[in-house]
Amino acid sequence: MGDRGPDLAVVLGDARLTLAAATARYDLIILDAFSSDAIPVHLLRREALAGYVSKLAPGGVVVMHISNRHMELARVVAAVAAGEGLVTYVREDDRPDAIPPDYKMNAIVAALAPADLGDLPQRRGWREVRPDPRVPAWTDDYSDILGAILRKKLSR
Repeated sequence: MGDRGPDLAVVLGDARLTLAAATARYDLIILDAFSSDAIPVHLLRREALAGYVSKLAPGGVVVMHISNRHMELARVVAAVAAGEGLVTYVREDDRPDAIPPDYKMNAIVAALAPADLGDLPQRRGWREVRPDPRVPAWTDDYSDILGAILRKKLSR
């Protein structure tokens, strides 16, 4: 870091392709590609996470914005993360889950790391999401969008 502050790289375009071409290692990769309730499923798959992890510096963290009104994605991310040897902690805004006057919906964020997330697990609002054997990891060959919708709608 030194006197010039932290290094920051903003990746535009398909993160899988752009990061694959990168030679740098990152302490933090933030994935915020969701728009409204459209999810870029290809960015939540095991192969994509393996690519992100390959670009992490030792002790690095991947943070994903996984907000969605119609799908439960935390357990999907936990399953994918576990396949890479990562733990998953999730935090959701603590505002009531209703449409507020400003029309801003609650955000859900997942932090994935090899094990040490510093004091994050002790901070208010963060909870560990362990892999659920009933929720398989999504891959380039398999994703269960209907299951994610049913878990959200039926609160399973």
